[in-house]
Amino acid sequence: MRGTVTCIRPVIRNARMRVVASIRTEECGLVEGYLPDREVSAFLPRSVLLGEARRAPPAILGTVGPILSRFTRGRKVRLWTYGGETYFSFLPWRAVSFAMETERTIST
Repeated sequence: MRGTVTCIRPVIRNARMRVVASIRTEECGLVEGYLPDREVSAFLPRSVLLGEARRAPPAILGTVGPILSRFTRGRKVRLWTYGGETYFSFLPWRAVSFAMETERTIST
């Protein structure tokens, strides 16, 4: 199933940051899903935000939230269920084809 991210926010669950999004789908309407940790790491490298720290102040969510929103709001994602939770991820690069210079068209 695929949908579009309409809202995304970081939350603290069990002393860990989770990223949860509202996703609009044609099949089910609005669905809530979690972004897997590996994809969170792509958007928010821990080394950039926290350095070597292993504890983070909850106030950092005020920085993380707008970053996530700018990167993901309006983007198409795929959804799946695992262990009773709904997760989402972004479409893979393998679906992208690059046009050769001679194939490009310039619109005016």
